[in-house]
Parts: sequence; structure tokens; C-alpha cells
Amino acid sequence: MKKFRKPSQVISPLDIPAQTPMRARSAGVISAHDLAMYEADGTALAFDPMQQGWVRADCDDDLTFAPAVSFDTVQLKPRTKMSVDLIPLQPQYLLRAWGTGDLETYKALLDDPEVWRFMPEDYPNPLSDDMAMALIELSNASNHHQVFAILRDGDVVGQVRLEYDVEPDNGASAEISFWIGRAHWGKGIGRDVVKLFTRRSLRDNPWLTSLIARVHEDNVKSMKSLLNAGYVVEGADKKRANWVQLRLQREDTGL
Repeated sequence: MKKFRKPSQVISPLDIPAQTPMRARSAGVISAHDLAMYEADGTALAFDPMQQGWVRADCDDDLTFAPAVSFDTVQLKPRTKMSVDLIPLQPQYLLRAWGTGDLETYKALLDDPEVWRFMPEDYPNPLSDDMAMALIELSNASNHHQVFAILRDGDVVGQVRLEYDVEPDNGASAEISFWIGRAHWGKGIGRDVVKLFTRRSLRDNPWLTSLIARVHEDNVKSMKSLLNAGYVVEGADKKRANWVQLRLQREDTGL
């Protein structure tokens, strides 16, 4: 994990352009345009788990909640499908960690602007091998979250994630999120996985009192999946315009 030093003086992040090394971390993740430019010229980048996007590795860190992780600080540990433990949700659905052997499958599923359409971060256009590998490694490199590949009838179809420490005033909540590859849309996978993974997350984390989810207001299918699983709309997301926050209380599940 790469720990950033705190800046010696306060600088307004909005006064600094994206390409300037002194840009503050709180200025937000870099755009898809800058991402492509940085990747082309070899600029070191870091994935920010709190803001869910990429920042420059040399930015000034004025956020201390969770450190960002750089490409060069991720320890590569080769994995294969056969060496990764499978977590059953039901006979049709299994979860397991992503492995480095999943690179081609991961890219085939995620390197698609339609899949990124309702994600909080911009589509990198395209998703390079290096970036895809870094995301795979980052999914296994932090205690801040649990990330799993979704298997349906033995095929990898997408990803589901449980992220901890998402509400500063509520340490007993966590956030679920997911994406499904476009080739597997229209099969009810999102609906099934949200319901199954929600129950599994509450069973495996008995200290959690609620789960939240954030969804773009135009993402009708994901919204239906969450409502079907028992989540209730709380209101507008405080972090992102045009996003909605939903919550499911443990006491309403019988678990």
C-alpha cells in the first residue's frame, strides 16, 4: 500500500490543472482523456479506493481516510482458476477471487463503454493490459474491500464487491456494487447476484447492521435488482450528482 504524505500547506485543489504534479488528491480522479495521456507518456498512476478512480501517484494527499495504491506497489501473485477457492451462492452461482490468469476474460468483459456507462469513473478507452492487471491485483491487495469474480454455470460473467468503511459516521455499514459483462445482460444475473450476495455478506459479517448501494438514476435495471433484494431508496447520493443511495437494514432480512 502506498501511503501519501500530507501537504505542508493547504492548496485549493480546484486551482491546479490535472496534468500538474501538485494537484491535490481531493481534486478528484483524473478524466479518461488525462488517463490516456498519462498512460502514453508513462506517468505513474495510483488507484484511489475511496474515490473509486485513478489519481497521479505524485499527487499531494490531503485525504487520509484510505491510501491509494500505485501500479508499482502491487505485489503480483500468480493465480489460476484451479488454485482459487470457490464460494457457493447457490448451485448456479459461484464466487472466487480474480487471478492473473483471468486477464483476457477480465478485459473481454470490462473493456466496453456500455459496461462503464453507469460506473462512477470514466471509461479509460481502451482498458489496457497493464491497467486491467493492476485492477485485478488491487482487488486482492486490500482489507478495505472484498472483490469477487461471478461465475454462472462455470463461466465468469462479471464482478461483485463489498466495500467497508464507506460511511464515516457508521462503521457498521458496507457498500455492495457489481457489474456484468454485456454478453450476459438480460439473463437476470444482476437480480440473482444482488439478492444472494447481500444475504451472504450479512451472514459472513455479523457486525454489519446495514448495506448500502449507489446507483445512477438512469440505471433502471440495477435499481430494480436492488429494490427486488429489499433495498430502499434513501435519497440523492451526497457524493455524486444524478446518483441515488439505497439501504437494506439487517433487521428487515431476518438474518
